[in-house]
Amino acid sequence: MELRRLALLHELSHRGTIAAVAQALSYSHSSVSVQLAELEKEAGIALLRRAGRNVELTAAGHRLAIHAGQALAADEAVRTELAALADVPRGLVRMTSVQTPAIALLPETLKRLAVIAPEVKADVIHRETAPGLDDLRSNAADFVLGVEYDPLAVPRRREIHRQDLVREDVLVALPRDHPAASEPGPVRLAALEDAIWATGRPGTGLEAFLRNVCNRMAGYEPDIGHRSDDAIVLSALVEAGRAVALLPSMFTSAASSVITRPVREGRLQRTILTAARRTASNAPAIAAVRRAFEETARYLAEHRKDVEISPQT
Repeated sequence: MELRRLALLHELSHRGTIAAVAQALSYSHSSVSVQLAELEKEAGIALLRRAGRNVELTAAGHRLAIHAGQALAADEAVRTELAALADVPRGLVRMTSVQTPAIALLPETLKRLAVIAPEVKADVIHRETAPGLDDLRSNAADFVLGVEYDPLAVPRRREIHRQDLVREDVLVALPRDHPAASEPGPVRLAALEDAIWATGRPGTGLEAFLRNVCNRMAGYEPDIGHRSDDAIVLSALVEAGRAVALLPSMFTSAASSVITRPVREGRLQRTILTAARRTASNAPAIAAVRRAFEETARYLAEHRKDVEISPQT
Protein backbone atom coordinates (compact mmCIF):
# COMPACT_ATOMS: atom_id res chain seq x y z
CA MET A 1 0.00 0.00 0.00
CA GLU A 2 1.23 3.47 -0.83
CA LEU A 3 2.41 5.42 2.19
CA ARG A 4 0.88 8.58 0.75
CA ARG A 5 -2.59 7.00 0.76
CA LEU A 6 -2.06 5.56 4.22
CA ALA A 7 -1.19 9.07 5.38
CA LEU A 8 -4.56 10.33 4.12
CA LEU A 9 -6.40 7.60 6.03
CA HIS A 10 -4.39 8.40 9.15
CA GLU A 11 -5.27 12.08 8.74
CA LEU A 12 -8.94 11.22 8.27
CA SER A 13 -8.93 9.24 11.53
CA HIS A 14 -7.82 12.44 13.31
CA ARG A 15 -9.72 15.09 11.35
CA GLY A 16 -13.02 13.28 10.95
CA THR A 17 -14.02 14.55 7.50
CA ILE A 18 -12.56 14.47 4.01
CA ALA A 19 -13.05 18.25 3.78
CA ALA A 20 -10.91 18.76 6.88
CA VAL A 21 -8.21 16.47 5.49
CA ALA A 22 -8.22 18.33 2.17
CA GLN A 23 -7.95 21.70 3.91
CA ALA A 24 -5.17 20.59 6.27
CA LEU A 25 -3.05 19.13 3.47
CA SER A 26 -3.95 21.64 0.74
CA TYR A 27 -5.56 18.99 -1.45
CA SER A 28 -8.84 19.12 -3.30
CA HIS A 29 -11.77 17.22 -1.82
CA SER A 30 -12.01 15.06 -4.92
CA SER A 31 -8.32 14.09 -4.91
CA VAL A 32 -8.55 12.92 -1.30
CA SER A 33 -11.66 10.88 -2.13
CA VAL A 34 -10.00 9.31 -5.16
CA GLN A 35 -6.86 8.34 -3.21
CA LEU A 36 -8.90 6.81 -0.40
CA ALA A 37 -10.92 4.84 -2.95
CA GLU A 38 -7.67 3.53 -4.42
CA LEU A 39 -6.51 2.55 -0.93
CA GLU A 40 -9.72 0.55 -0.46
CA LYS A 41 -8.94 -1.33 -3.68
CA GLU A 42 -5.44 -2.09 -2.42
CA ALA A 43 -6.78 -3.25 0.94
CA GLY A 44 -9.51 -5.38 -0.64
CA ILE A 45 -12.05 -4.36 2.01
CA ALA A 46 -14.33 -1.41 2.71
CA LEU A 47 -12.52 1.21 4.79
CA LEU A 48 -15.21 3.93 4.71
CA ARG A 49 -18.99 4.12 4.83
CA ARG A 50 -21.36 6.98 4.23
CA ALA A 51 -22.66 8.85 7.30
CA GLY A 52 -25.04 11.50 6.05
CA ARG A 53 -23.00 13.97 4.01
CA ASN A 54 -19.77 12.70 5.53
CA VAL A 55 -17.96 9.40 5.78
CA GLU A 56 -16.80 7.39 8.75
CA LEU A 57 -14.23 4.64 9.13
CA THR A 58 -15.34 1.03 9.20
CA ALA A 59 -13.78 -1.39 11.69
CA ALA A 60 -11.24 -2.29 9.00
CA GLY A 61 -10.63 1.40 8.37
CA HIS A 62 -9.89 2.01 12.04
CA ARG A 63 -7.47 -0.92 12.16
CA LEU A 64 -5.68 0.19 9.02
CA ALA A 65 -5.49 3.78 10.35
CA ILE A 66 -3.65 2.45 13.42
CA HIS A 67 -1.23 0.53 11.22
CA ALA A 68 -0.89 3.61 9.01
CA GLY A 69 0.21 5.64 12.03
CA GLN A 70 2.80 3.00 12.88
CA ALA A 71 4.04 2.89 9.28
CA LEU A 72 4.34 6.69 9.15
CA ALA A 73 6.25 6.72 12.44
CA ALA A 74 8.62 4.01 11.21
CA ASP A 75 9.16 5.87 7.94
CA GLU A 76 9.91 9.09 9.81
CA ALA A 77 12.31 7.32 12.18
CA VAL A 78 14.26 5.93 9.21
CA ARG A 79 14.35 9.34 7.52
CA THR A 80 15.56 10.93 10.75
CA GLU A 81 18.34 8.35 11.11
CA LEU A 82 19.49 8.85 7.52
CA ALA A 83 19.31 12.64 7.82
CA ALA A 84 21.63 12.45 10.81
CA LEU A 85 24.32 11.00 8.51
CA ALA A 86 24.32 14.11 6.32
CA ASP A 87 27.13 16.66 6.61
CA VAL A 88 24.83 19.56 7.51
CA PRO A 89 21.18 19.97 8.56
CA ARG A 90 18.92 20.66 5.60
CA GLY A 91 15.30 20.52 4.57
CA LEU A 92 11.91 22.09 5.27
CA VAL A 93 10.43 22.39 8.77
CA ARG A 94 6.69 23.17 8.76
CA MET A 95 6.04 25.18 11.90
CA THR A 96 2.92 26.46 13.65
CA SER A 97 3.14 29.28 16.16
CA VAL A 98 0.94 31.26 18.51
CA GLN A 99 1.10 34.95 17.63
CA THR A 100 2.62 36.51 20.75
CA PRO A 101 5.62 34.17 21.18
CA ALA A 102 6.20 34.49 17.44
CA ILE A 103 6.40 38.28 17.80
CA ALA A 104 8.81 37.94 20.73
CA LEU A 105 11.00 35.07 19.52
CA LEU A 106 10.61 34.30 15.84
CA PRO A 107 12.48 37.14 14.07
CA GLU A 108 15.67 36.67 16.11
CA THR A 109 15.36 32.88 15.96
CA LEU A 110 15.15 32.85 12.17
CA LYS A 111 18.23 35.07 12.02
CA ARG A 112 20.11 32.62 14.22
CA LEU A 113 18.84 29.66 12.18
CA ALA A 114 20.19 31.23 8.98
CA VAL A 115 23.62 31.28 10.59
CA ILE A 116 23.75 27.86 12.28
CA ALA A 117 21.79 25.94 9.60
CA PRO A 118 21.52 27.94 6.36
CA GLU A 119 20.13 24.95 4.43
CA VAL A 120 17.15 24.58 6.77
CA LYS A 121 13.99 26.41 5.74
CA ALA A 122 11.21 27.10 8.24
CA ASP A 123 7.68 27.75 6.96
CA VAL A 124 5.56 29.32 9.71
CA ILE A 125 1.79 29.58 10.04
CA HIS A 126 -0.22 31.19 12.86
CA ARG A 127 -2.01 28.50 14.87
CA GLU A 128 -3.15 28.26 18.47
CA THR A 129 -1.37 25.67 20.63
CA ALA A 130 -4.02 22.92 20.75
CA PRO A 131 -4.77 22.81 17.00
CA GLY A 132 -1.04 23.14 16.33
CA LEU A 133 -0.41 20.01 18.37
CA ASP A 134 -3.21 18.27 16.47
CA ASP A 135 -1.42 19.20 13.24
CA LEU A 136 1.76 17.74 14.68
CA ARG A 137 0.12 14.44 15.60
CA SER A 138 -1.44 14.09 12.14
CA ASN A 139 1.78 14.96 10.29
CA ALA A 140 0.37 18.22 8.94
CA ALA A 141 3.14 20.11 10.78
CA ASP A 142 6.64 19.26 12.01
CA PHE A 143 7.20 21.75 14.82
CA VAL A 144 5.07 23.79 17.22
CA LEU A 145 5.82 26.98 19.12
CA GLY A 146 3.08 27.14 21.72
CA VAL A 147 2.10 28.42 25.14
CA GLU A 148 0.76 27.00 28.38
CA TYR A 149 -0.91 29.29 30.91
CA ASP A 150 -0.53 28.47 34.61
CA PRO A 151 -2.26 26.43 35.96
CA LEU A 152 -4.02 25.19 32.80
CA ALA A 153 -1.84 22.36 31.54
CA VAL A 154 -1.57 21.51 27.86
CA PRO A 155 -2.26 17.75 27.55
CA ARG A 156 0.86 15.60 27.16
CA ARG A 157 1.03 12.91 24.48
CA ARG A 158 3.54 10.06 24.38
CA GLU A 159 4.17 10.57 20.69
CA ILE A 160 4.99 14.27 21.20
CA HIS A 161 8.37 15.46 22.47
CA ARG A 162 7.89 18.73 24.35
CA GLN A 163 10.61 21.14 25.41
CA ASP A 164 9.88 24.21 27.55
CA LEU A 165 11.77 27.37 26.62
CA VAL A 166 10.93 30.24 28.96
CA ARG A 167 8.42 31.34 31.57
CA GLU A 168 6.97 34.77 31.00
CA ASP A 169 4.91 37.10 33.18
CA VAL A 170 1.33 37.90 32.19
CA LEU A 171 0.16 41.42 33.11
CA VAL A 172 -3.04 43.43 33.29
CA ALA A 173 -3.17 45.91 30.40
CA LEU A 174 -5.07 49.12 31.17
CA PRO A 175 -5.96 52.30 29.26
CA ARG A 176 -3.80 55.23 30.28
CA ASP A 177 -6.76 57.05 31.83
CA HIS A 178 -8.04 54.05 33.79
CA PRO A 179 -8.27 54.78 37.56
CA ALA A 180 -6.18 51.70 38.37
CA ALA A 181 -3.41 52.97 36.09
CA SER A 182 -2.87 56.18 38.05
CA GLU A 183 -1.08 54.46 40.92
CA PRO A 184 2.17 52.46 40.61
CA GLY A 185 2.44 48.89 41.76
CA PRO A 186 0.26 45.79 41.39
CA VAL A 187 -3.44 46.02 40.55
CA ARG A 188 -6.12 44.16 42.47
CA LEU A 189 -8.12 41.89 40.19
CA ALA A 190 -11.05 42.39 42.55
CA ALA A 191 -11.03 46.09 41.64
CA LEU A 192 -11.68 45.17 37.99
CA GLU A 193 -14.88 43.19 38.61
CA ASP A 194 -16.99 45.75 36.74
CA ALA A 195 -14.55 46.14 33.85
CA ILE A 196 -15.19 45.05 30.27
CA TRP A 197 -12.52 42.52 29.27
CA ALA A 198 -10.99 41.74 25.89
CA THR A 199 -9.57 38.25 25.36
CA GLY A 200 -9.31 35.33 22.94
CA ARG A 201 -12.10 33.35 21.34
CA PRO A 202 -13.89 30.66 23.40
CA GLY A 203 -11.72 27.58 23.74
CA THR A 204 -8.40 29.41 23.42
CA GLY A 205 -5.77 29.33 26.14
CA LEU A 206 -5.97 33.06 26.85
CA GLU A 207 -9.75 33.01 27.26
CA ALA A 208 -9.62 30.02 29.61
CA PHE A 209 -6.78 31.66 31.54
CA LEU A 210 -8.70 34.91 32.06
CA ARG A 211 -11.78 33.10 33.33
CA ASN A 212 -9.71 30.85 35.60
CA VAL A 213 -7.72 33.75 37.08
CA CYS A 214 -10.73 35.99 37.75
CA ASN A 215 -12.77 33.18 39.30
CA ARG A 216 -9.92 31.62 41.29
CA MET A 217 -8.19 34.76 42.53
CA ALA A 218 -10.97 37.35 42.69
CA GLY A 219 -14.21 35.36 42.90
CA TYR A 220 -16.05 36.63 39.83
CA GLU A 221 -16.77 35.73 36.21
CA PRO A 222 -15.21 38.36 33.91
CA ASP A 223 -17.50 40.39 31.67
CA ILE A 224 -16.00 39.62 28.26
CA GLY A 225 -17.07 42.17 25.70
CA HIS A 226 -14.51 41.67 22.94
CA ARG A 227 -12.78 38.60 21.55
CA SER A 228 -9.86 38.25 19.17
CA ASP A 229 -6.90 35.90 18.77
CA ASP A 230 -4.84 38.88 17.60
CA ALA A 231 -2.97 40.47 20.53
CA ILE A 232 -2.52 43.65 18.50
CA VAL A 233 -6.31 43.99 18.28
CA LEU A 234 -6.67 43.35 22.02
CA SER A 235 -4.02 45.97 22.77
CA ALA A 236 -5.76 48.47 20.46
CA LEU A 237 -9.05 47.94 22.31
CA VAL A 238 -7.30 48.64 25.59
CA GLU A 239 -5.59 51.72 24.17
CA ALA A 240 -8.96 53.04 22.97
CA GLY A 241 -10.37 52.69 26.47
CA ARG A 242 -12.88 50.03 25.46
CA ALA A 243 -11.54 47.20 27.62
CA VAL A 244 -8.87 45.81 29.92
CA ALA A 245 -6.98 42.61 29.14
CA LEU A 246 -4.43 40.08 30.32
CA LEU A 247 -1.47 40.12 27.96
CA PRO A 248 2.06 38.62 28.01
CA SER A 249 4.79 40.96 29.17
CA MET A 250 7.12 40.52 26.19
CA PHE A 251 4.32 41.68 23.92
CA THR A 252 3.09 44.56 26.07
CA SER A 253 6.60 45.95 26.58
CA ALA A 254 6.50 46.92 22.90
CA ALA A 255 3.01 48.44 23.24
CA SER A 256 3.88 51.72 24.99
CA SER A 257 0.36 53.06 24.46
CA VAL A 258 -1.09 50.92 27.28
CA ILE A 259 -0.27 50.68 30.97
CA THR A 260 0.65 47.26 32.34
CA ARG A 261 0.63 46.13 35.94
CA PRO A 262 1.21 42.83 37.74
CA VAL A 263 -1.68 41.33 39.69
CA ARG A 264 -1.65 41.84 43.44
CA GLU A 265 -3.38 38.52 44.19
CA GLY A 266 -0.45 36.53 42.79
CA ARG A 267 2.09 36.30 39.99
CA LEU A 268 0.61 35.31 36.63
CA GLN A 269 2.85 33.37 34.24
CA ARG A 270 2.81 31.25 31.15
CA THR A 271 5.32 28.85 29.58
CA ILE A 272 6.49 29.18 25.99
CA LEU A 273 7.19 25.69 24.65
CA THR A 274 8.26 23.84 21.55
CA ALA A 275 7.04 20.44 20.41
CA ALA A 276 7.87 17.90 17.73
CA ARG A 277 6.90 14.33 16.98
CA ARG A 278 9.08 12.04 19.07
CA THR A 279 10.08 10.06 15.98
CA ALA A 280 11.47 13.25 14.41
CA SER A 281 12.70 15.16 17.46
CA ASN A 282 16.33 14.18 16.73
CA ALA A 283 16.16 15.08 13.05
CA PRO A 284 18.99 17.54 12.31
CA ALA A 285 16.68 20.17 10.82
CA ILE A 286 14.34 20.13 13.81
CA ALA A 287 17.27 20.04 16.24
CA ALA A 288 18.68 23.13 14.50
CA VAL A 289 15.39 24.99 14.83
CA ARG A 290 15.22 24.08 18.51
CA ARG A 291 18.80 25.21 19.07
CA ALA A 292 18.03 28.58 17.48
CA PHE A 293 14.99 29.02 19.74
CA GLU A 294 17.04 28.03 22.81
CA GLU A 295 19.71 30.63 22.01
CA THR A 296 17.06 33.33 21.60
CA ALA A 297 15.37 32.27 24.85
CA ARG A 298 18.65 32.41 26.79
CA TYR A 299 19.36 35.89 25.46
CA LEU A 300 15.92 37.14 26.52
CA ALA A 301 16.21 35.58 29.99
CA GLU A 302 19.59 37.26 30.49
CA HIS A 303 18.28 40.70 29.53
CA ARG A 304 14.75 40.78 30.96
CA LYS A 305 13.41 40.48 34.50
CA ASP A 306 9.99 39.28 33.36
CA VAL A 307 11.37 36.21 31.53
CA GLU A 308 13.19 33.20 32.98
CA ILE A 309 14.46 29.94 31.53
CA SER A 310 11.85 27.29 32.16
CA PRO A 311 12.84 24.22 34.20
CA GLN A 312 12.56 21.08 32.11
CA THR A 313 9.91 18.52 33.02
